[in-house]
Amino acid sequence: MLRVIRKDLIMNRAVLLINAVIFGACLIFVATLEEDTPPKLYAGFASLMMAFLPATMVTREDKFNAMALGCSLPVRRKTVVRARFALSVGMALVGILGSFLLGAFIPHSSLRASDLFSWDTFLTGMSAVTIILALLLPFTLRFGMKGILTFLVATQVLGVVLLTLTRVTASNADKAVVERIIGAVLRLHEVAGPVGFHLLLAGFLLGLLTASYHVSVRAFEMREL
Repeated sequence: MLRVIRKDLIMNRAVLLINAVIFGACLIFVATLEEDTPPKLYAGFASLMMAFLPATMVTREDKFNAMALGCSLPVRRKTVVRARFALSVGMALVGILGSFLLGAFIPHSSLRASDLFSWDTFLTGMSAVTIILALLLPFTLRFGMKGILTFLVATQVLGVVLLTLTRVTASNADKAVVERIIGAVLRLHEVAGPVGFHLLLAGFLLGLLTASYHVSVRAFEMREL
């Protein structure tokens, strides 16, 4: 698995560096806005970009038809998927921490290090990036670039359908659902306490990532290269 990770980093070092520079410029723009940027909003924005960064490696292999060559080596497809997940989580963690350091210490930033490196902000960023990775990686490993497009189109279509239904029926179902979810989270936080809530959240994210890994293994094994 470590050899697969090393191979991915070496083969994609140029594109990763280019994307890191682009993402860094976007984060600097957000951090230096005249209006104060909420730390959790900055964390969510950073997590969105860091979640799509590992997907560039898979799509690049798909573009140059290099996936078939990689799978022809004496490496099981399950090992390839495990390496991709480990690398994606590692890159996400490094990316979130790097984004926080950038936002905290870039000149003229409206963000403070104490706010960015608080547990709530850090967990917001890691929760968002974990959920996006868990949903995105199975599509990407199964369909490559088409998987990313399918994921984006599916989420947009779902959003449009839900918005249309609420408009046509003139109901407040969307607000009611959001309020119930927020209320349930707040009640759970109150019952479990800060430490217990963080442990439950970590367990949920780990379970979601594990389920995504098993789905990805199955999907990648069915893929014809």
